Amino acid sequence: MKKLSAVLLSAMMGVTLAGCGGSSAAATATASANASAAASASAGTEEYMSDTAAADIKLADTDNLTEYTSYQIQSMDYLVTALAEDHEYNANFVDGLLENDTYGNLAPCLATSYDVSDDGLTYTFHLRDGVKWVTNTGEEYDTVKADDFVAGLRHGAEFNSGTAWLMQGVIKGYSDYMANGDYSDEAWDKVGVKAVDDLTLEYTLEAPTPYFPSMTTYAVLYPVNREFLESQGTGCKLGAPDQTSCSFGTTDAGSILYNGGYILTSYDLESSIVMTKNDSYWDADHVYMKTVTRIYDDGSDPYSAIRSFEQGIYAYSPISAQWENFDEYMTKYAGYTTESLPNSSVFGIVFNMNRVTFDNTNYATDTAEAERTHNAILNENFRKALRASWDRTSYLMVSAPEDLAKGMLRNMNNFPDVARTSDGTAYGDLVTQAYDARTGTDIDLSDGQDPFYNKDEALKYLEAAKADGLDISADKPIHLDMLVIETNKRLVDQAQSLKDSVESATDGQIVIELVMRDEDTVKNIAYYSNSPAEADYDISTFTGWSPDYADPKSFVDIYSPVSGYYMKSMGLTDSSQTADAVNEGDPVYGSDDDIKEQVGLAEYEELYRKADAIYDDLDARYKAFAEADAELVDKCFFIPGQMQSRTVRVTHVVPFSRVYSSTGLTEYKYKGLKLQEGLVTTDDYDKAYEDFQTGGTAAVLTGTN
Repeated sequence: MKKLSAVLLSAMMGVTLAGCGGSSAAATATASANASAAASASAGTEEYMSDTAAADIKLADTDNLTEYTSYQIQSMDYLVTALAEDHEYNANFVDGLLENDTYGNLAPCLATSYDVSDDGLTYTFHLRDGVKWVTNTGEEYDTVKADDFVAGLRHGAEFNSGTAWLMQGVIKGYSDYMANGDYSDEAWDKVGVKAVDDLTLEYTLEAPTPYFPSMTTYAVLYPVNREFLESQGTGCKLGAPDQTSCSFGTTDAGSILYNGGYILTSYDLESSIVMTKNDSYWDADHVYMKTVTRIYDDGSDPYSAIRSFEQGIYAYSPISAQWENFDEYMTKYAGYTTESLPNSSVFGIVFNMNRVTFDNTNYATDTAEAERTHNAILNENFRKALRASWDRTSYLMVSAPEDLAKGMLRNMNNFPDVARTSDGTAYGDLVTQAYDARTGTDIDLSDGQDPFYNKDEALKYLEAAKADGLDISADKPIHLDMLVIETNKRLVDQAQSLKDSVESATDGQIVIELVMRDEDTVKNIAYYSNSPAEADYDISTFTGWSPDYADPKSFVDIYSPVSGYYMKSMGLTDSSQTADAVNEGDPVYGSDDDIKEQVGLAEYEELYRKADAIYDDLDARYKAFAEADAELVDKCFFIPGQMQSRTVRVTHVVPFSRVYSSTGLTEYKYKGLKLQEGLVTTDDYDKAYEDFQTGGTAAVLTGTN
């Protein structure tokens, strides 16, 4: 899975910025550039613009790349972590069986080909010969073998990988192995993976899974060298897992082996991260950047990227509508601006259905107020009132011009182009059809428009909530705590926009409480935590999702009340947490079935499982999944809001040179990326985009170019 953070919604859209030298002679220049960029990233927020004309902005070094980020490595155990924050790095350190090419098509990677049995249950991958594992110093350690993929799958299972659910019900025996707690070799032998020989790997599936090849681009199916893994501590030994005595995949560069395009060479917390090209990489001829340097930016200065760009440090910068002089920048860079493409991710409002912690609250000074909010959140009409009161276009116009802001709107919890039926109908259209049939309405759920924002509707839903028994008025409003990173101006401004919109459209009957906290506090509560008890908020806009493989299930599963990753964000349990597992005195979980039933999750689960059981008729499968997605929109237990933020930008990055994908981890690879000396013109980008659109059937609108 790729759980995304809102910290750099816009910065993640292919921020491929400018270079520092990779040779020893350039080390001083690299340090100087990094220091300058770091100073820029923490500079004041005064209005800024240089006198340098756009045509005169050149890159002296097109062999090295520098970009800004707020993402830092939390774990290099790529087989266990579920965070996009980690995958952005790990995808460059380790390759899997398949990847995507520059058009988004599945392409050979560590596997040169694969075969599928007639019954669709057995996949046999033929591995590339001679691929090297190297240490963080570049020393060759071993070659990649089929057993490495067997060891990787087992390690992830034994360490309760955050991505393990992807394989449950897919690979034969995998779910039983995780559930039984028997980690013996005999138990593992029942799991459907084996190394036939050093270069032949075989998976046996529970049922035909036509999207399985696309799943191999995700880290849960990546390899690990067994000998190296077990050398990292007694707890790393396969069959005897103990996370307290295993140092594999920490943030130490030497804690993993590398077979990918880059090696981690420097990590300075809240400063910079440097990756250096792996000269032993099997496809080194298509890795053009000698180094990739990522400079930490806390978001406090909205001009930091453009300042570093115009100083010749970064090769890319957004032009933000948040700036007072936005129009001046658009005039200055006329003929050089481009827009990032629509993409496959979804962000929105997550409801905490069972909040038990109130350490970060602006209102819940007594249990009565907390109980009122809890009862309101469980009420469908209240949730729909909140949805109808949120002016998402204004929210997105904080950092984007109006047309682009509208283009970011997403009205379902899925990627509308994730699949098409045999007659060419897009999946998003199937969801709209299912929703309208279910509700008797004629509402368009396609991207780029808002069918829900309407003050009259918001007030009608509030009246319906009152009829349901909720006590709500302007004198006695419902308060909703929402965490906000106090140092990130864009997030603060967007939160204020949401607050103003909701309180205006509901005549003050719903009050959004902006709980301002530092970045670490917000991330720990809303992003890193895996405990429902730690979800210390009423609503959250902090996290989003992007698909792991090319099937609607990749989104639908996350709100499964049994296995869904987002249950914890909703303050609810999944199948990994039961009352038996809690300590005395802890909040009692495993007893929230009534909540799940009340908000519509039980029916959603039935629809989801019904759809997932269909594998021999893709048209029927997609239509059945659309029913589940329509249920989510209808019951409103999550409010889809937007795709990952799009930007107006100026750049030195050669358009569509980088490998590309809408699913899996290929989107994070720097493979293929090239820089040019002068700025990319709007005309040149448009021509490259036309070529991109005709280059492959999988080149749907997404991604990082």
